[in-house]
Amino acid sequence: MEHFGPEELRKVLTTLAAQSRRSVPLLRAVSYHLVQKPFPLTKGMLLDLAYAYGKLSFHQGQVCQRLASDLLPLVPSLTPGEMAQCATSFAFLRWLNVPLFEALVQHLLLRAPDVTTAHLCSVLLAFSRLNFHPQQGNQFFKLVHERLGPELASLEPALQVDVVWALCVLQQVQETELRAILDPSFYTQFLGATSPKDQSTFLKLMNINATAQLEHPEYQGPFLPATAVGPTPSSPDQKVTLLQQELRETLQELLGNASQGSFNVVTQYGWVLDAEVLLDTDGQFLPLKDFAAPHLAQPAEGRPLPPGAKRLAVLLWEFPHFSTKSRDLLGRFVLARRHLQAAGFLLVDVPYYEWLELKSQWQKGAYLKDKMRKAMAEELAK
Repeated sequence: MEHFGPEELRKVLTTLAAQSRRSVPLLRAVSYHLVQKPFPLTKGMLLDLAYAYGKLSFHQGQVCQRLASDLLPLVPSLTPGEMAQCATSFAFLRWLNVPLFEALVQHLLLRAPDVTTAHLCSVLLAFSRLNFHPQQGNQFFKLVHERLGPELASLEPALQVDVVWALCVLQQVQETELRAILDPSFYTQFLGATSPKDQSTFLKLMNINATAQLEHPEYQGPFLPATAVGPTPSSPDQKVTLLQQELRETLQELLGNASQGSFNVVTQYGWVLDAEVLLDTDGQFLPLKDFAAPHLAQPAEGRPLPPGAKRLAVLLWEFPHFSTKSRDLLGRFVLARRHLQAAGFLLVDVPYYEWLELKSQWQKGAYLKDKMRKAMAEELAK
């Protein structure tokens, strides 16, 4: 690698990306030389490098920063296809460089007649992944809705769901778009999905349905039927992470009684809670099974909550849930928080960077107790 120029480095990376070979030693070597050597990179090289890093999910902060800063002055020369590729690559890298993305929006609006619906969809999906709200949002989303109006139904079905879901994340979805996706003639093709891709699409359908229910009170329907939002079988190879295990053990010890908490709670909104607890006005845990739980994928009957009691959702946010080198949640998880708050939960956020600082079991228990107490106090103060 020491003797390679920029063209050879590009060939190495694009070849690895084409074969989906994530060779970490090679990627580190390429990254080292890209950062250390000030050789000039052309527009094509920058776009190829960003694509390869994104395809291989290799996050190297200094490289991402260099690619973004070198691309910024070149934005006016990008074609619509290159703009879409650039936005998509940085979205896969979870790297939000605000000046670069603002420049992309400005250039895209200037080139609007040349931008195809497919390119516009790619940019929109990238923005939703990073939860990016452009300064020229009004003009950008006006263009999106104008294009989607007549063309939404002609897109590939899974892409239709992705696009409307992206608009839900960015709080820009319109009733006509909700109706199109939640119409039985459309969503029935995804019922009983078995492939991972179709299951992912159906989860997004549940999120869109939740947006219609929780964030659009004027929306009158249609909605997904109750039978459709039942729990989907979890993937057998889905492993519990170390942090999830630690959180579960700490909370179980805190609760004392297994009936006072529930873990891995599947909701009808398409989101899974790490844990759920009920607290009364004195801050004491209540047994979950005694009370109605309308939020579950299979709603449970029971008594209504006592006056002043609150339902708390414990949400563990791990490293992949955030933008790279940032403490900002990605769009998917921002949408989850909004839905759960709108559904009446008090949220107990547990970000990985706070949890990892806690060394003893006592500290972890005290941390969770403090988080719950603060959530209750903030609710009372409203």
